[in-house]
Amino acid sequence: MTLVEPFRHARQEFQRDLPLPAGNLFCRLITARALAELRHTTTVSEAMRMWPSDRLVERAAVAPAMTTVTGWAAELAQRVVSDALEALGPASAAAELLKRGLVLSFNGTGAISAPGFVAEFGNAGWVAEGQPIPVRQLTATPALLTPHKLAAISVLTREMIESSNAEQLIGDTLMRGAGRMVDEVLFDANPGDAARPAGLRNGVAATTPSNNADFTEAVFEDFAALINKLAPVGGNGPYAIVASPGRAALMAARLRGDVGNLIILGSSAVINDVLAIAPAALVAALSPEPEIETSKAATLHMEDTSPQAVGTASPHRSMFQIDSIALKMRWPVTWALRDPRGFAWMTPVWKA
Repeated sequence: MTLVEPFRHARQEFQRDLPLPAGNLFCRLITARALAELRHTTTVSEAMRMWPSDRLVERAAVAPAMTTVTGWAAELAQRVVSDALEALGPASAAAELLKRGLVLSFNGTGAISAPGFVAEFGNAGWVAEGQPIPVRQLTATPALLTPHKLAAISVLTREMIESSNAEQLIGDTLMRGAGRMVDEVLFDANPGDAARPAGLRNGVAATTPSNNADFTEAVFEDFAALINKLAPVGGNGPYAIVASPGRAALMAARLRGDVGNLIILGSSAVINDVLAIAPAALVAALSPEPEIETSKAATLHMEDTSPQAVGTASPHRSMFQIDSIALKMRWPVTWALRDPRGFAWMTPVWKA
């Protein structure tokens, strides 16, 4: 053994024990699925080829892995669901918010009924010794979660998708764009329809902002007003405050890092408003595995706002001619408020 061998071995052991970055499991899943689709192999074989040092356990003479089987793939599916939100990355304040609420998974179900979230002082009472305890009927309307399709098509050159950086390139191309789109829809005021879930601001009137001339005091007064709106369901928190990246940085600086039970998030989708959410009142459901398809011969209309049928609008590109690969992702994702009092918003007078 040469002198450098012990150091090489120690370095390999150190690298093996390093924690994987957030979202790594999900990004590797969609990368393996994309490569398997392209090469007509299996997801497992591509995963073993790309990451041979990953620990893979083979089991013999057992029931097939099903996401509905406790102790087998059910826990794995839940881990992938949580990791999927991590994979959306820093581009998505919505992902950070959703993972702090109740997270469920679509396992081939058409809809999920999540229990309503109601906290009222009248739901219990003090009773003297020997006296009958009142029976109260809780008016908890369940939140119905139906799958909505978050879909995207991206194009990578053959050299990019077959390189050793495929995981980073595919993950960044598909997930970062998806993260920004989740922000745009979650934080808007549009109603839900067949294509998308309702935005949190839908049907919720704005809270009146503080008119204090001292902007520092106005920030605290606005925080108090928003959180008081959430208190019936949020209790002592935690609470999430979402604002534009500049306002979020300003709030964090004025609070000097001492935010207690507040989570301050920045999102470019919010613009001039400040949103407050009680994560306990938010429920999300998504599929553990998005559908990934690839094509090296398709012709695409290269438009990201109002795509048209190929041949009816320009520009369009042939994947065969430019030697590129089109990646299509279809991912069932949705959310709902378990109690409408879990969300409040305002347009403050202070600026970032």
